[in-house]
Amino acid sequence: MGAGMRHALVAAVCSSSKQTFTKLAGFGLNASYQLGWAHSNQAPVVSVIDGQVLQIACGREHSAMVVRRADGTRRVLVCGNNAYGQLGIGKVKQGGELQRWEIHELSALNDLLDGEEPVKVQCGLDHTVVLTSAGRVFAMGWGDDGQLGTGVGASSNRPVQVAALDNVPIVNISSSTDFTLALSADNRLFYWGNAEYGQCMVGEKRDRVLLRIEVPFEQEIADIAAGGCHSLLLTRAGQVYMCGYGALGLGEHMLSVLRPTLIEGLDNITAIYASTDRSLAISTDHRVFSWGLANAAGRLGDGSENLFEPRMLDIDPELVDPKMTAVGNDIALIASKNLPSLARG
Repeated sequence: MGAGMRHALVAAVCSSSKQTFTKLAGFGLNASYQLGWAHSNQAPVVSVIDGQVLQIACGREHSAMVVRRADGTRRVLVCGNNAYGQLGIGKVKQGGELQRWEIHELSALNDLLDGEEPVKVQCGLDHTVVLTSAGRVFAMGWGDDGQLGTGVGASSNRPVQVAALDNVPIVNISSSTDFTLALSADNRLFYWGNAEYGQCMVGEKRDRVLLRIEVPFEQEIADIAAGGCHSLLLTRAGQVYMCGYGALGLGEHMLSVLRPTLIEGLDNITAIYASTDRSLAISTDHRVFSWGLANAAGRLGDGSENLFEPRMLDIDPELVDPKMTAVGNDIALIASKNLPSLARG
């Protein structure tokens, strides 16, 4: 599943004696074909993908996914708005032309891979980040705030390798707006992109980080989540640390912190998620906690307008699959073990 800004995608893998394919259901806005195909109706768009969709990410008006083809190879598929080159296909907006594309393979990435395969994709608002099995990171799209990590504030309409990560195998990446977090195999944490709210976790606010910086953090990190003005870290001890600006889960009077700060009382967490101005955490016993700002559309899941501390949502833990969750700007999806997806937004 993937959730972005006013659109979301859900994949269901189907198998027969002859082939494996994926039914991809998209709902929400589709003006840029971010649901995969050129449909203008309000009903969910359902399409068939050759192979098994392994992971999905959604941005402002574009989407990307990792798919395993019938021959076992992995590929990245992209669709939607390409005005800033976020689809990596080498074409951008010209004049008044709307650059929108139906789903297709990101073939430009294949030429850059050296016996490796894509394992994870992330969508910022207008850029895309790909992690490979060799631990390399590639980015494409809007780059004025350093989103591409190349050392210069420039965009790219083709995939470029994130600089200064040579010989540092990355095992996880996270992006949802204008910055990226990356975690290495030896527990080193890296950051690049917009940092004007101090979400870069180094004790100060920076306008932008063009070339990756390393964030000092002594504990073992299990997961990372990049929001809009904030960053989340999950430790292997099941605790959550926050940094940046907004409703950070630290109380109504602590809206800004410049270094990772523990959320007291939020323990035994196994998964974390973040988007523009909200966060989600799931515990080892599958309880769902939510917090964040500006809940005009019910995005926090309990009817509250703002939540400055984590609040447990009224969702039966027996139904929750903690690894099948997606949090976007306007909607959160939590896959049920026995029922269709539970949507909040």
